[in-house]
Amino acid sequence: AVDVAAPPPQMDWASTAAAEKDVSDGLLKFLQPVVKKCDERLVALLQSQAALAKQVDAFSAEIERIQEQKEGLHLGAYTAKLVASRKKLKRVEMMVMQTKDRIENINRMHNQLLTNEASFRERIEAQAKAAAGQTEVKEEKKRGGRREAGGSSSRSSKVGGGW
Repeated sequence: AVDVAAPPPQMDWASTAAAEKDVSDGLLKFLQPVVKKCDERLVALLQSQAALAKQVDAFSAEIERIQEQKEGLHLGAYTAKLVASRKKLKRVEMMVMQTKDRIENINRMHNQLLTNEASFRERIEAQAKAAAGQTEVKEEKKRGGRREAGGSSSRSSKVGGGW
């Protein structure tokens, strides 16, 4: 049977904050290698994109030079393919940059959350300490009040008995 009249259990903010910290640390340990690997791959991708862009530009320049030298060659189809490849390359580069920006935003938000979490923990711990201090003061007052009540009755009997 459940005691309905029993008050709800008090939350232990210190243990809750500790549990939240453990979860946060676990998530950080889990996600940090993934983000690091993703960042390394993005850097490698950007480097390869830059190298590919240089090669496409060099090849385009070479085709244009050959086309100018020999009027009989029809390289228009190849030039069109190079232009299309260059456009695709630019789109991929833009998506990579957007992804990198998103990862940087996630890292910034994570750092902000860690800062907010630390200040939240400090406030909770301060509130818990203050609540513990108030409880001790109330208990002292109760104990002091009982002593005074007991002391005053014995004093009054002594005073009253002496007259």
